[in-house]
Amino acid sequence: MEIQQSIIHGIIKDKDTSGADSVTIKPRIELLSIDDRLITLGNDILKLYGKLSNGYGMLGDNYDVHRFPKFLDSYIGSEEDFIVFSNNTISVISELMSQQRFSTTSYPVFFRYTNQGNDWLLIAVLKLKEGVGIDEETLDLNDSLSFDVSDLREAARIDIEKWKVNQQPYLSFIKRGSGSDSESSRYFRDALSCLEYTDAKYNTDTAVKAVDDYCNSQNYDAQKKQSLRARMYEYCKEKKDADEPVNLTSLSAMLNDQEPESFINFVRENNYEVSETFSPSPASYKRLQRLSKRFGTISLGFDVDDLYSERVVYNSEDNSIVLRNPPTELVTEIKRAKGESENGNE
Repeated sequence: MEIQQSIIHGIIKDKDTSGADSVTIKPRIELLSIDDRLITLGNDILKLYGKLSNGYGMLGDNYDVHRFPKFLDSYIGSEEDFIVFSNNTISVISELMSQQRFSTTSYPVFFRYTNQGNDWLLIAVLKLKEGVGIDEETLDLNDSLSFDVSDLREAARIDIEKWKVNQQPYLSFIKRGSGSDSESSRYFRDALSCLEYTDAKYNTDTAVKAVDDYCNSQNYDAQKKQSLRARMYEYCKEKKDADEPVNLTSLSAMLNDQEPESFINFVRENNYEVSETFSPSPASYKRLQRLSKRFGTISLGFDVDDLYSERVVYNSEDNSIVLRNPPTELVTEIKRAKGESENGNE
């Protein structure tokens, strides 16, 4: 993480309060110094964010309604600087935060940074926690405050280059918990105009690729790989039949019941852009069980199991596909089409 610019602001609010008068913005008027403290904080947030981010999508594009994308457009277009951009953003965050009765004092921190050659914007909302510290001179204990990064609940990250060309999904965000727990942080996603990416085919294709890559990372043999692909197929089909979404955490436990978080951790650590929950696309997950392709006038389709039973064999030497033990009727029809008798003579 190579930080280019960073700033933090305060939004002061007591619990059990709401309304415009319940919040007070405490703005910072200059950028943070890029020192060891900031680098450590940024890396800690980014490391945890990689494990927690589970929503992917885009920003709303109606500037009359979606204010944050308009601020971002002005900032990236150099019409305003990072400080102005961040101040405009916290004004929207604080406005929606004031409508949440149980929200409390928070510190939105902004990072513009590069990582692995990509240009990123990360916004995270931090909370303070009380603790016990020590006076290094007198060795007396005292009260201390520090950011509770481990309890990160509101954060979003934008791939700037993807955003510029509208290559979706360019936005990721934390959608922590479910039900009321998830809804409690919705104000932050709404403030940034986060629209969840729900494309079934994209998410299913990405999840299938992640499963294949996971199998390779575990050095599973062909039989084990096919076993996990079959489990994913059955799970997706079951969810589709029940009109329910796929849940990556549940899928992870199903794929590896001895290490139920192994697959989901692999997905997060390797930055696969797939939502925590999504509607499964039959056209995508059926490829886990059945392969089909049309080329020229030929339409070929078969179950994956036929490869393992060697009813269908691919010969790499002459780039051919061999079908073994075909039905007698098909053989007869082929011979007739070629003008051959059943014994093979013309």
